[in-house]
Amino acid sequence: MLEQSNLAALEPTDPLEHEVELQALDSMFQPLAAPAPDSHKGFELPRSIWGIMLSCYAVFFATISLATGGSGRARFAIVVSIIYAAIYFGVARIGARQAGPEAPSPLDRGKPLETWTGLMDGKAVYGQILIVPGTIALFGIAIAIVAAFVRIGG
Repeated sequence: MLEQSNLAALEPTDPLEHEVELQALDSMFQPLAAPAPDSHKGFELPRSIWGIMLSCYAVFFATISLATGGSGRARFAIVVSIIYAAIYFGVARIGARQAGPEAPSPLDRGKPLETWTGLMDGKAVYGQILIVPGTIALFGIAIAIVAAFVRIGG
């Protein structure tokens, strides 16, 4: 059994010891990062890049639709692909809006874009980001041209 003297020995005698312990606990539960500012860096891409990218996908889906003609199965697959693309860009847009307003793009102000690998000028940014959507649009156009020649020759 514990005696009264043992319990008294367990309690700190200096009242400042409680304060030191509380400060130590408070510092353990402080956030590691500073609070988020009103705006965030985000992608820092000009709106025109997003417009061009969406236009490339629209060209792809339009040319594929023209190339496949009246095939019900192909149209179904195209509609499902359009829905997937809308979800992909829509969820990204919703997520980006959750972080608050995005800082303006330095490219719109004539400055280079700062990336992990260094500064990039506008041409490099546009080229790297739009190479895949542009190639997909060209692929759709090529399929439409081939389909048109097959119909003419067949």
